Amino acid sequence: MPHRDARRRPGRPALRRGGLLIRTARSLCGPLAALLRRCGLSIAFVLAGLLGGLGYALLAPTTYTATAFVLVVEGGNGGDTGPAAVSFAQAYGRLAPLPETLAYSTIPLPRGAAGATREHIQASTSPDTPLIRLAGSARTRRDAAAFANAAADALVRYGTAHRKDTGVRVAPMTLAAPPSAPSSPNLPLGVAVGTASGILLAGLSTAVLSGRRGRGGRPETPRRAAVPGRAAAERMGVRS
Repeated sequence: MPHRDARRRPGRPALRRGGLLIRTARSLCGPLAALLRRCGLSIAFVLAGLLGGLGYALLAPTTYTATAFVLVVEGGNGGDTGPAAVSFAQAYGRLAPLPETLAYSTIPLPRGAAGATREHIQASTSPDTPLIRLAGSARTRRDAAAFANAAADALVRYGTAHRKDTGVRVAPMTLAAPPSAPSSPNLPLGVAVGTASGILLAGLSTAVLSGRRGRGGRPETPRRAAVPGRAAAERMGVRS
């Protein structure tokens, strides 16, 4: 009858399900608490490393890098690239970021770069080929390309000015174009490095703690030194 059904208490299946969930949660809390007590410090180190890498990747200033290339060739042998050209390429690579060399450039450097050209221009060479790689880095795409092209132009003009003394010439190979994407920060790389650092710290902390636990065992009770003649006196019932 409808009136009888209305008097029945609703929600009993829901209460049973709720009790089952509570019992399941209680059964999981014990092992989880034990895991946190045992590995809580290691987990904290890993999370700290991951969050640190993520924060650096998200908050670090954006940097763009553009690259130009110049080639050193021997002037007297029809443009050959012999051992002399390779040796002079090594020398010119070290001179490229210097302000005295950059003064030969007709391409103006971006503003605010005076006295800090080594931070914006990096030169690298190869031990086998007389090729010089000039990388310009800056906060904007255009400034990065301007640094690289100014260094390349300066090196070409510097080599031309000293061609009679060196016997080699510096020729432009490729100019730098504004990059389409920043070179740093790199989100996957930052997270990976941060997580790896956290794992390393976690492993070191685990090793240190396990070593302390091994040394912190219950010390053995030192035995009392035997007094000469005491054992014999005790056997004979004589009090010392």
